[in-house]
Amino acid sequence: MGKLQTFASRLLFPALMISVLGSAAGAAPAPGRATAQPETGKAPPADASDVYAPPSAAELKAAVLDWVEQRHLLETPLVDAIAPSWQFEEKPTPERLFETLMRTFYLADAETRQLVDGCRQWSYSPTLLQVKLPGADRDRYEPLFTNNVRYFLARHFTLLTAYNDALSIFQQIDVKYVVDPAGCLFHRAVCEQHLLMKEQGLKTLQALQNQTEGVPVRYRKLAELMQSDLEKLEEKSLGEVARQMKDVERRLSLQQTDAGVQKVEEKIIATLDELIQKLEEQQQQQNSSSGGAQSAGQAPTNPASESYVGGVKGPGETDKKDIGHKDHWGDLPPKAREAAKNMLETEFPAHYRQAVEEYLKKLADRPAPPR
Repeated sequence: MGKLQTFASRLLFPALMISVLGSAAGAAPAPGRATAQPETGKAPPADASDVYAPPSAAELKAAVLDWVEQRHLLETPLVDAIAPSWQFEEKPTPERLFETLMRTFYLADAETRQLVDGCRQWSYSPTLLQVKLPGADRDRYEPLFTNNVRYFLARHFTLLTAYNDALSIFQQIDVKYVVDPAGCLFHRAVCEQHLLMKEQGLKTLQALQNQTEGVPVRYRKLAELMQSDLEKLEEKSLGEVARQMKDVERRLSLQQTDAGVQKVEEKIIATLDELIQKLEEQQQQQNSSSGGAQSAGQAPTNPASESYVGGVKGPGETDKKDIGHKDHWGDLPPKAREAAKNMLETEFPAHYRQAVEEYLKKLADRPAPPR
């Protein structure tokens, strides 16, 4: 639909719709309350023609004063308290505008104070998960407030590496109402990259790089690196497995042991099963080729039927040992083990190699499921 409307007009549009709908119904709903909750869920991806632009300081200040008036706070000491924050000696960055906006919300809204105070300690805890976000019923009347407060908490979760919790909030945000759209899209892309969400991550990065104005250089450079990383990501590869294991380690460090963690663990085991099976099949094919060559040279067809010790011929018998009921996680043929080791050493950083090796050692002692 081309470049999005100016920031002020975007905020005015919901109010106009409320006025029209209220007149048609005979009465307008009270500010901050909705007669019906809007549908919630994942925010749809941006149209290719949309452009996200941060507001100017003047536009945002006017929008904030409209919000203060809507809250019936225009004749209170709040206006004098926030006035110094909105005086800038030079053109403020979107990040600074966002901080100033959140400072205003902090002074004006009790729930925002509780939310911000809950984020003062840089640690992930169950208490933080109980922080109350603005309800979906306020989106229609206070989009500036709801979307920016959500971004504040989503960004905080991202910085704590709680990517799942952050992404669940990002999916409720309409970026066109966020004062710092570049920051919002960047932090969402960070979550999607760490969670190996290739398709979603590339869409977010595309919106950040090609549909957002005023993107800081650091975001652009990092976005290019993340895009390259996601494009190279192969499903059911050793690289994906290594990163999934790091993701499980991250979640466990946050004391997360829910079904989501177990699902990732099961996916890791299933992928490793497939990779090991492929290596074993390759080894069997090599053995078959080697066996054919030996037959052509009239080599013994059953070398294990007899054994030779010091030139003395004897029956090929060995002691039977109880090796337990295992499913051969760590019992790869030598060539297959060597191939896997070479793959780790040449294609992945040292911490990936170490993680995979430790993981395989643990799996080597895992009993097979009952038959």
